[in-house]
Amino acid sequence: MPQEQPPRVSEPDLCVDQVIQRVGNTIVLGLPLGLGKPIHFANALYRRAQSDPSIELHIVTALSLLAPKPSAGLEKRFMDPFIERLYGEIPELEYARDVLENKLPANVKVSEFFFQAGNFLHNSEQQRHYICTNYTHAMRDLIAQGVNVVGQLVSPDTNPDYPGQFSLSCNPDLSLDLFQHLRAMETNDKPIALVAECNHRLPFLGRDAVVAKSMFDVILQNNEIEYPLFSVPQSSISGPDHLIGFYASTLLKDGGTLQVGIGSLGSALIYSTVLRHENNTEWQQLYNQLNIAEYFPVATQVGGTAPFKEGLYGCSEMMVDGFIYLLEAGVLKRKVYADAELQEQINQGQLDPAISQDPRLQEATVIHGGFYLGPQQFYQKLEQLSHQQRQLICMSSVNFINDLNDHRFGNQRLKVAQRVSARFINSAMICTLDGAVVSDGLEDGRVLSGVGGQYNFVAMAHELADGRSILTLRSTRTSGNKTTSNILFSYGHCTIPRHLRDIVITEYGIADIKGKADEDVYLALIRIADSRFQPDLLKQAQQAGKVDSGFVLPQTWKNNTPQALQNILKDFQQESLFPAFPFGCDFSEDELKIGKALKQLKADTSTPLGKIKTLFLALLLGSAQKTHNALLQRMNLERVERLSDWLDRRLLILGLKKTTS
Repeated sequence: MPQEQPPRVSEPDLCVDQVIQRVGNTIVLGLPLGLGKPIHFANALYRRAQSDPSIELHIVTALSLLAPKPSAGLEKRFMDPFIERLYGEIPELEYARDVLENKLPANVKVSEFFFQAGNFLHNSEQQRHYICTNYTHAMRDLIAQGVNVVGQLVSPDTNPDYPGQFSLSCNPDLSLDLFQHLRAMETNDKPIALVAECNHRLPFLGRDAVVAKSMFDVILQNNEIEYPLFSVPQSSISGPDHLIGFYASTLLKDGGTLQVGIGSLGSALIYSTVLRHENNTEWQQLYNQLNIAEYFPVATQVGGTAPFKEGLYGCSEMMVDGFIYLLEAGVLKRKVYADAELQEQINQGQLDPAISQDPRLQEATVIHGGFYLGPQQFYQKLEQLSHQQRQLICMSSVNFINDLNDHRFGNQRLKVAQRVSARFINSAMICTLDGAVVSDGLEDGRVLSGVGGQYNFVAMAHELADGRSILTLRSTRTSGNKTTSNILFSYGHCTIPRHLRDIVITEYGIADIKGKADEDVYLALIRIADSRFQPDLLKQAQQAGKVDSGFVLPQTWKNNTPQALQNILKDFQQESLFPAFPFGCDFSEDELKIGKALKQLKADTSTPLGKIKTLFLALLLGSAQKTHNALLQRMNLERVERLSDWLDRRLLILGLKKTTS
């Protein structure tokens, strides 16, 4: 059982000694998703298992983060300095690297319920050990694996407002419930060990995220071995991504609720939402140019076009960095309260929080989040928040956020009262014409990422009277020189079944398919597909008897082309609107130029013929120019001696010429 003053150790190996002494050599280690993994403790325990075959170690977790490992040649020259800059001071998760390289010892197994996207597509061992679960069921499934040790990165007990307490900060999502559940199950015959690894660089967030330090059995604390937080750099937002985000921003209702996922599509939504609030004239100009009110009337029915007067409340399992930008812009400002009756009175206009003296109004929340992960700038912004701003953020249990029926933190009545006009916005990979959506895997069974909380939010949208599920996806994907549609007639796997269809957005518009007949659904999705694929999709739908055989594609549908999108955004981008990196970038200007050139080279060499042609052009046209000297220096190619380096230099110059002309 835990002690009032659990032992503090300064060396990871001493921490491992205590754990083994407590639970024995059979260890099922639960680690938080993403950022909250205690790297020093996890590495020390893994090394112990590597050196001692009598230890059976099963690691159960999700999203084990690793810095990219570039291949040789130009990619390595480009990425190595960048990786060193971002991750050079962060110890690597050793088990995660060995998993990726198929080097785990026989006495160690790793099971994840959410992969770093695409990392294990060709790793049969991890595909076999993958645990498919909804986020709200993850704790149940962790316990079913027999978890008896949990390690967690914590912000230490230095906050005077929370004496004797640690902050789970980035990951109370599962841990809040898991800690209590494991304690309740613990017996003398089946002991558990809860391990805290302190890191002062982890922002201290209070409210639900704090736990008594006595909750833990052993604490690893050593200021000298603390490390920076693992960051995920901002992704560039393409023109099509910006349009997807813009369409989504038209569906937000002032005074409503917002959930949004990670990635460039989520960032695009945040950008357009801030634009709608701060620069409404330009936002309205694009709204009118796209004829949204005429072509996609659902926007006028459920959304809005004005700046945000009441503001939005965030309720999102992942608190992406975009919520901080919404907070700074004055969009994230609708406060909710932990009393159902009080919240209902506010919703109905019977009580004004601005003038009421009701003591229940003292603790307000503008966002409930389960976990966070993002760029270094995001962590810095969290650290710099004032006390008042931090108190508006409540990091909490994923079951509170993702499940209307969870009873630990509040009843269904409270959650319904808080989550008015909810818009749950998540990205997808593929949508079929019947409205089923693919977000996590391929039809051959291989998993790219995981279900996470997407299903939870889609289902919740259908349970809330005025809630909407909005799934965003790019209309096409390109591999090498081949472009294919992401809207398909059918696909052999789905994440969100068709009976939960609601709203789907591509860069070509909005498909409102909730409660519609199949023919209307099929046509609405063909309407927002790339025009290169519309005829074939229509033909398949007609052959299946889902669309009238006499239907002809309207002329207004036939302009769904990349060139048309480029023309739409061109004038706005000349006014510095809809930039690639609206929220900052970890790459320098020179690195962005090089990255663009390398991306072009990769596309050009995706086929055997393309490789030959590119090599020929590099030999013919890849001579040095003074304009590229700084970029060649960044790649350490200003002077070369080896033939391979000489060829890399000419290839890079060719790529730069093609992308800067």
